[in-house]
Parts: sequence; C-alpha cells; structure tokens
Amino acid sequence: MTERLTLIRAAVDEAGLDALLISAPGEENLGAASRYYVAGFTGSAGMVYVSRDRAVFVADFRYVEQAGRECVPRGFEVFSALGHRTEWFPRLAGEAGLGGLKVGLAKGDLTYGGFLRLQELADELPAGDRPEFVPAPPIVETLRRCKDEDELALIQRAIDISDAACDAVVADLSPEQTELEVAEAFARGVRAGGGDDISFETIVATGPWSAMPHAQPRGERLGSSRPVVIDMGAKYRGYCSDLTRTVTIGAPDETFRHIYEIVFEAQRAAIAGIEVGMTGVQAHNVAHDVIRAAGYEAEFGHGLGHGIGLDVHEAPHVGLTSEDVLEEGMVFTIEPGIYLPGWGGVRIEDIVVLENGRPRVLSHASKLTPAGV
Repeated sequence: MTERLTLIRAAVDEAGLDALLISAPGEENLGAASRYYVAGFTGSAGMVYVSRDRAVFVADFRYVEQAGRECVPRGFEVFSALGHRTEWFPRLAGEAGLGGLKVGLAKGDLTYGGFLRLQELADELPAGDRPEFVPAPPIVETLRRCKDEDELALIQRAIDISDAACDAVVADLSPEQTELEVAEAFARGVRAGGGDDISFETIVATGPWSAMPHAQPRGERLGSSRPVVIDMGAKYRGYCSDLTRTVTIGAPDETFRHIYEIVFEAQRAAIAGIEVGMTGVQAHNVAHDVIRAAGYEAEFGHGLGHGIGLDVHEAPHVGLTSEDVLEEGMVFTIEPGIYLPGWGGVRIEDIVVLENGRPRVLSHASKLTPAGV
C-alpha cells in the first residue's frame, strides 16, 4: 500500500463512500493525469478502482503487461478487461465485490457518456450485485494541489529544460523570423534538453497580435521594436512547466517601456506579498492593485495564475473569482499582463512554490528588467 492509496482511502471514508472509480470504459486519455498520480500508469486508457481493501487497475489487452510493470509496484492488482465490456464488467463486479457498494465517480475524469455506460452496465447486473454510482468530491484533485519532494524535483527539471530552451530562443531572435519558426525552435530546444515534449502549444505573438493572451503563432515576421510575447512550457516525466517572456528586437518604444515596467512591478509585488492562508482572489489582487493604480485595470482581464503539475492548469486557481486557500507546497504561476488592442501586450510569467509561508521562484530564464527597457 502506498502513501497515496492511504490518503485516498481516508478521503473516501470521509466522503461517506465505499470506493472511488477513475475513468470509464472506452474513454481514451481522459483521466490520464489522475491515473498516473494514483497508480503510476502512463498509457492512454484504463480504470482505477480503490476501495478500503482493494486497489485494482482495469486494463484492456493493449495495456495488461504495461499495467503489471507500472501499477503493481504501487500496490495495485491488474484486472484484464478482455472482450466486450458487457462480458468483463460482470466479472469485475464479482471479483472486486462491487455489489451494494457506494462507488464515487471522479467527475473530472469521465464524460457524461462514460457515466451512462457505467450505469447501464450496473443496471444489467442482478440487483444484489449492483454498485451505486454517485459523484465523488475532488479527492485526487485535492491531493494533487500540494506537491511532495519527488514531484517538486520533476517540476523543477521541466522548468530547467524550459528555461534553457527559452534563453536559447530569445538569444537567437531576429526580425526576419516568423512566430511559427520561434515556436518550432523552442520545441526543438525542449527535446534536445531532455524534455518529453512541450507541455502545451507554444504561444508566440508579435505586435498587435500579442494583445490576445492566447494568440496562436502565424507565419508573421517578428519585426523590430515591438512586443514579442512567448508563452511556452516543457514536460518531463509527466510534469509540466509554464513560462512567459515578453521581449523586443531592437530598441523598445516608450509604450513598451511604460507597460513593461508596470507588469514587472505587479509580478514583483505578488512574489513579495503572497502568503499561505490567502485565498486565490486575495493573491490575485496583490498584483491587480498595482495595475489598477497605474490605470490599466480593464487591460488585465485574466487570473494572476494557476496551479501546475501533471496538468498545465490545475488547482489552485489564483484569480478574481477564486476562493481556493493557498497552502504550503502548492506550485502555481504568477503571470500578470496588460493588453492594449492595436498595439500589443506584455505578460511575464514564472512558477513559484509556497515554502515557509511564502513564494519561492522556481523559474530562472532571463527576463528584461525596467532598467533594461
């Protein structure tokens, strides 16, 4: 039994459930992060079942051997889901003793269609063999909010790979490069640096295009003396990084200098002022107050940050609507920005971990400072 299984079982008991089920038959990729977190499984499909005395990974023919290698060392037994689900599900229900149990479904890890399939399969069982499927609270998602030492080391490695690839890309920027070429160069740098891949599709946006926070890269040349926003990340052994730098090629104009300094100061204020016990909205407002005082409140419309780990976006949320309470060990981004339609945008993003009550910055890619712009 692993420590994570112990924590999950305690949370299942607290929720008044008999067991937890992650994913549904036939749903590829959905629930992958939770499956990996709980069972160590890296494949694209499978179900995780955890009760008070059983931990079962349900694998189809493609993944039976892989599940044996990856999940058994985590305290799981492997159930072979061979044939049609109407054939193997009754066998699973019998072997796992599902009859009469209240089984919580991890809501974020299956679709409504998946829920209906599970319900139909249960309804076909004899009355005494049927489980009761109910929505589960966010048990795994809650555990994933605070990172342990092993997770933090993997996130740091993903960050280091991204930082190095970013510095190399920025050092080689030229006015003739296109946004797409920059994105491709970053991806090559991640793979060359030992990363599994980029953690999300790289955003590269220059000039007025950069006024859209999630603009897609184009064949547009970067040009000179205008903002270039690069939002990028690497993935290493399942864990993600997320980094944004805004630069210019050649001398920046006065608008860039002015906007960049405000965003820089907003990020610096957040890093200095955020502390354990704040809600997400309180943390957001540490930076938002700086931007508001400078007269650009309407131009900063997204949240200050988000948790990061196995997913690029996970708990906690740090934004205007967030009541998430910040805890020791949480890892999240701090990424204020200002966006001016017709001119462009500036965003600066780094990852922090809450240690000893305060943020410690994990990203170290070079960035402009107000003196340098």
